[in-house]
Amino acid sequence: MSNDFLAILNIIGIIAFAISGAMKGIKYSLDLLGIIVLGMITAIGGGIIRDILLNQIPLILKNEKDLLFALLASIIPYFFVKKIEKLSFLIQLFDALGLAVFTVIGADKGMDANIGVFGVIIMGTLTGVAGGMLRDILVGETPFVLKEDVYASFAIIGSLIYYILVKFTFLNKMIIIYSVIILIFIGRMFAIKFKWNLPKPKETK
Repeated sequence: MSNDFLAILNIIGIIAFAISGAMKGIKYSLDLLGIIVLGMITAIGGGIIRDILLNQIPLILKNEKDLLFALLASIIPYFFVKKIEKLSFLIQLFDALGLAVFTVIGADKGMDANIGVFGVIIMGTLTGVAGGMLRDILVGETPFVLKEDVYASFAIIGSLIYYILVKFTFLNKMIIIYSVIILIFIGRMFAIKFKWNLPKPKETK
């Protein structure tokens, strides 16, 4: 993936996740600082964990423009989304977009590091879900990834599909990237709409 295209994807993911985190803060009536912290943690948390595991300086620390995008995207909802109804759906919408973009970025970085298929899946999944997990923990919720829909499953499957298509086909890489992002995003939105869930143990009396 070219550096320019990676940078554009990264900005899209940062903005989407920052808005998601900020709106979660608004939902819980946090003050402006709390909203900003929640937005920025959501936007950069997964990437930092991924880069540390790959023994790299976190990308966000080398490119401070991304911190500025995260900051601005975290502030904007405070002024423009505060009174919008159906806030939960908007959070899920931006969260799905962030999940899709960051999963592909994480999987691609894993492949660039020449790790195996399971490593690529872990990098893609961590990049896609870790920021949202930190966000939910900070507001006292059980993270999406542990309870709702098939959230992490789309990151896992998307990372695997990305690995297979890049490694074993001759498709143009841009086509692969767009296809996997769209697949994860649409899958996540269908899961929200139709309330798809993985099996859970039956409650005992």
